[in-house]
Amino acid sequence: MVKEVIIERIVSKLNEGAQEKIGVELPNGKRIPQEPVGHLIRFKTWEALDYLLKDPEMGFGEGYMNGEIEVEGDLEEVVKRGMLLFRDTKSEGEKLFKIIKFFPLFKTQVDKKNVQYHYDLGDEFYRLWLDESMTYSCAFFESPDKSIEEAQQKKREIIYEKLQLNEKDILLDIGCGWGSIILESTKRFGLKTVGITLSENQYRHVKEEIKRRGLEGQVEVYLMHYEELPKLGRKFTKVVSVGMFEHVGKENYKKFFKSVYSVLEKGGLFLLHTIGKLHPDTQSRWIRRYIFPGGYLPSISEVLEGMKELDFTLIDLDNWRMHYYWTLKKWKERFLKHVDKVRAMYGDKFVRMWELYLTASAVSFLIGSNYVFQFLLSKGVKNDYPVIERKFLTESLKV
Repeated sequence: MVKEVIIERIVSKLNEGAQEKIGVELPNGKRIPQEPVGHLIRFKTWEALDYLLKDPEMGFGEGYMNGEIEVEGDLEEVVKRGMLLFRDTKSEGEKLFKIIKFFPLFKTQVDKKNVQYHYDLGDEFYRLWLDESMTYSCAFFESPDKSIEEAQQKKREIIYEKLQLNEKDILLDIGCGWGSIILESTKRFGLKTVGITLSENQYRHVKEEIKRRGLEGQVEVYLMHYEELPKLGRKFTKVVSVGMFEHVGKENYKKFFKSVYSVLEKGGLFLLHTIGKLHPDTQSRWIRRYIFPGGYLPSISEVLEGMKELDFTLIDLDNWRMHYYWTLKKWKERFLKHVDKVRAMYGDKFVRMWELYLTASAVSFLIGSNYVFQFLLSKGVKNDYPVIERKFLTESLKV
């Protein structure tokens, strides 16, 4: 059969140079190869196999979440080798299997509906596997054995230090999530903070936390789009945006930076933390359709192009790629620990979809398909910013 020949070629390439082999079980029970393997991809229907051969990204993603494709062994290892195969043999893959790409991430523009689709699943769901601060963005691991709570705390401390926060500051958080930065920094530095979000769940949560912690008059939160920021009639000495820029959309970058620029004081600092690419690249249709129905992962050049007409000066640029790999690994561990509760809330299809999302996202950082960038900018030239000295961590973050 032609299908079997194609599968044999794919399996052969997946296993080149690997100690533990990956095998495939066809719907009729036939295995390729026939000898024992470390990881087995089981196709339960011919339709699922046909779909994967026609469109690997959507075919595997939909087949796995629908239960038509099962993986016996390590899902991360299977996804990693698949992503590497179709990245490193792109021209051959496109010719043989009509490949577009396996698992990069995201595309299109953000709006309130798209944000709520993902973030308004319910606080109960996110509370199961996020850390206590409900921070849903890349943490910073001084070593892989640190807890997610410790790593998220370290991330915030780095952000505070880069922004040189003090009691005279007024800090704006664009896409403030569940409020960890604006709530903590107010207590820690005695400054005033404002957060904006498009998620009604997050907005309600932050409002409740402001009241519970007695921070009225110090912390404000608004259900607001970034384009509406000038309507506040406020100026901020510092601005931060963590894990929100991915949803803006390439066509809106100039609008985004213009809005930030308009509310930032002269000499003020802006820290932009975002997933990104080294160079402009394709975006995942599966992620866009089932996880984030909106967004785009920017390249460094696209970020810089978006602010080109404004007087922003680059102070610093960090790459936290491996830190997001470990963040996603920790999230997945916690997600699977509570998988029965998640299944009771949303069903088995949802569980499989999110397990694949967390796995594939982690792999995308491991293999260097995706990065995490922290851009530190000033409005105008700022010559009095302290010189940054890098230090090496005592432990490697390698797997």
